[in-house]
Amino acid sequence: MTNHELARARSEVQALGADWALLTSPENVTYVSHYEVPVEFGPLAQLNYGPVMALFGVSEPANILLANRYYAGSARQQSAFEVVDFGILEVFEPFHAQVSRDNFVAALRQTLRQANLGNGKVKLAIEERTLPLIALRVIQDEWPHVEFVEAGSALARARLIKSEREIERLKQSAAVVNIAHKKLMELTRQAGKSEFELWAEITKAMHERVGGKFLIAGELVCGPRNKSVSPGGPIDYITKPGDVAELDISPRLDGYWADMANTMIVGAEPTDLQKKYAQAARDSFYAGVQMARPGNKANAVFAAANDAYDKYGLKLGHYAGHGIGTTVNEAPWFVPSDETVLQAGMVVCIETGAYSEEATGKCEKMMVIQPSGDPDIFPDFAWGTPV
Repeated sequence: MTNHELARARSEVQALGADWALLTSPENVTYVSHYEVPVEFGPLAQLNYGPVMALFGVSEPANILLANRYYAGSARQQSAFEVVDFGILEVFEPFHAQVSRDNFVAALRQTLRQANLGNGKVKLAIEERTLPLIALRVIQDEWPHVEFVEAGSALARARLIKSEREIERLKQSAAVVNIAHKKLMELTRQAGKSEFELWAEITKAMHERVGGKFLIAGELVCGPRNKSVSPGGPIDYITKPGDVAELDISPRLDGYWADMANTMIVGAEPTDLQKKYAQAARDSFYAGVQMARPGNKANAVFAAANDAYDKYGLKLGHYAGHGIGTTVNEAPWFVPSDETVLQAGMVVCIETGAYSEEATGKCEKMMVIQPSGDPDIFPDFAWGTPV
């Protein structure tokens, strides 16, 4: 099967004049290799010495993944890259030599030597944000004539346009969000549940849909805390009739994220003020959607979404959305300063909202920008506050 993402990355790295690329961020390694690089936390984050890395040549067929031995099995299953593995701090084998740094260095040296570049001048694209110092030293030792070039902007350009494979995965992840928002709609028909209870029921439904463990980020906020953007939650708050419940949730599935937000009224009919905020958010959302067409600029989407609030005497509380893919929040960004020209095949989130203690309106869904300009918006959950 053709790896379209790797081909796009190669093309962008070649435009930098680089011979090879060594990627070290989870999002970019996932993108080129198709291995869902774990987001590290807990024991492995401390016992592991170095990150998962992907090395590939611009004109050479070599594609190599460097991963610790606990990740290597999954990497070989998911990716067509050759996998070089290394040991970590072996606390489960306490009589083994505890040499995680040495293991990582040896594996990185093996990876670089497999590239078989000799001692000539090499131009290597790297990610300065995530390349460890120890890796830099090993590279300079193995390739004394190496010249570095920053790869971050090139990979960001590669990731702007999604392949059919990526769009399929983004829609699969969005289907899990769909479950969450529909479940919260059911749960908020009556007041009296805590945010903890609501979150537990929502995430249980999501896990049952997926059939296993996966990563979930986001927040659930009920009541007066909705006056702030992203106040965090859940907390031990018991819902009351008339509370606004806001859910902004992002799961990661097969390396790709979804991001959706909605507001609903708990156990009561909405007030006129709550209807006003909800309608303003929807008008803003669809104004942004209509502007998210090939040839328009990202900042034009922000302007349209922002201006839609004027007739309500309200203000957009943040940016008007963002791209999404192997990170939950990536280029383009719908802000006044982003002049990225939108293209067919981009997948973006239109995200609008205004906030107060008494009323909050927030709308966010994903869409594929189509060649025709007609939006492909997903998933299909209903906006929560009746207007």
